[in-house]
Amino acid sequence: IVQMAVSRTREYEADRRGAEICGNPLWLASALDKIARGAERIRNPDAERNPATAHLFIINPLHGERMDSLFSTHPNTDNRIAALQEMAREMGGRAAQAPRQAPTSDPADDEQTPGPWDQAARPEQPAQPAKPRPNPWGRNPTGPKGPWS
Repeated sequence: IVQMAVSRTREYEADRRGAEICGNPLWLASALDKIARGAERIRNPDAERNPATAHLFIINPLHGERMDSLFSTHPNTDNRIAALQEMAREMGGRAAQAPRQAPTSDPADDEQTPGPWDQAARPEQPAQPAKPRPNPWGRNPTGPKGPWS
C-alpha cells in the first residue's frame, strides 16, 4: 500500500517537473489527455495478467481502475490534468480545458501511408548521392570530428 502511495506521489512530482521542463503545463496536460484516450481504447492483456508492473506505465494500464484509490499505482488522469491546469494558473498561463473529442474511427481501419522502412510499397527510384546533413548541433558531418581534429 505504501509503494502504491509513493508511486502516485511520484507521478504528480514527475508531472510537475515535466511541466517545468517543457515550459507550459497545459502542453503536458494535453499530452496526458491524448495518451489516456488512446490507452482507454487499447487492451493490454500482459499488464492485466501482471498488475505489479502497472507502476512502470505513464497511464494506468489496468482497465479496472478509473479513480484514485488506496490500491491504485497512478493518480486518476483527470486529477493529474487538473493539477497541471492549476500549475498553469499559478504560473500565470491560461488553463482552459481542451474539449475531449471521441475518436471518429478506429486507427486500425485507417489506411496508413508507408514509412521509409516499407520499401515494397514504394516504386524503385534511382539512387541519389547522399548529401551531408548538419547534425542537431550545427556541425558539418564531413568537417572535423572533434575539438582535437
